[in-house]
Amino acid sequence: MELSERKKQILKAIIGDYIRTAEPVGSKALTEGHELPFSSATIRNEMSELEDMGYLEKPHTSAGRIPSPQGYRLYVDELMERPADNAEDGNALQNSVLTKVRELDHLIQEAGKLLTSLTNYASVAITPAMTQIAIRQFEIIAVDKMNFVIVVVTDSGTVKNKMVRTVAEVSKDEAELLTYVLNQTLTGLPLSNITAERFDIVRRAAGLTALLAPVAEYIAELITELSDQKVYLDGASKLLRFPEYRDTKKAQTLLDYMEDDRKHLLPATRKIDGIQFFIGPENGENPLSETSAIYAKYDIGKIGQGAIGIVGPTRMDYAKLSAQLSRFAKGLNKLIAETFLDEKDGNH
Repeated sequence: MELSERKKQILKAIIGDYIRTAEPVGSKALTEGHELPFSSATIRNEMSELEDMGYLEKPHTSAGRIPSPQGYRLYVDELMERPADNAEDGNALQNSVLTKVRELDHLIQEAGKLLTSLTNYASVAITPAMTQIAIRQFEIIAVDKMNFVIVVVTDSGTVKNKMVRTVAEVSKDEAELLTYVLNQTLTGLPLSNITAERFDIVRRAAGLTALLAPVAEYIAELITELSDQKVYLDGASKLLRFPEYRDTKKAQTLLDYMEDDRKHLLPATRKIDGIQFFIGPENGENPLSETSAIYAKYDIGKIGQGAIGIVGPTRMDYAKLSAQLSRFAKGLNKLIAETFLDEKDGNH
């Protein structure tokens, strides 16, 4: 059912007051605190109808009303005013220590920490599933004839290494040949293209060497690790400052849930388009059902997309925070393009 303009005005005023005060809003407060061209009786009737329609809820202990998740959803979709853009939040990234970070995972983790400090909300930073990432270089360093360090550099700037031990001695020539074949055969390919068949080419070209098995095993581990999305949570304790979490048992249940398995914090859609809101029950039937999350995407060229966002009570200033997050995501996109991408990949 389509809401009248009058109902929308009243709902918007209630949400604005509740975001600001965290107290249920009554008709008297609306009459005195807003220049609404309606009588108290009209406002009371409209509030009652908004409650019947599911946009407002009435706490048992109060005569006032509070927005429901359905009310917040209408607000962010239709009623919310977008604050004027400014560059401060994006510039905070450029001016921070993040410019010194050379590994993508570390940059995303640090971006989450900075977002927490800027917004005073819990932040969630999610890396992309890097199936399109490619290996730029292999290097095998001999410690002795049976112990080797395998070093792998990806095109996102990530450097991975592992010490392996072979079951038999490996000569310097064998190690150098395997390194050469790996660099000729497996570099520049998306990880998803490094298949068993392609590794057979490496096996045939490098010949039989005791180093082949541990190298193959490590590359398989690496593909699994890089293809898995990492979720970084920062500032969860910031939630305790909100009146909604004065109940310590409720707060602890939420914090435990968020900390125990951070994959819970992945947005239900997994793919974020622009700024997206997940309000109350839209987060699933779990302790997050009484929170809201706002996410923005960031791009890593051909490698894919990740997301960064904030989590807090459903009573949050959606307009201010979404604008702040949008600016921050633009700054993050710019920093990623300058740090990790070729210019042609960074123009999004």
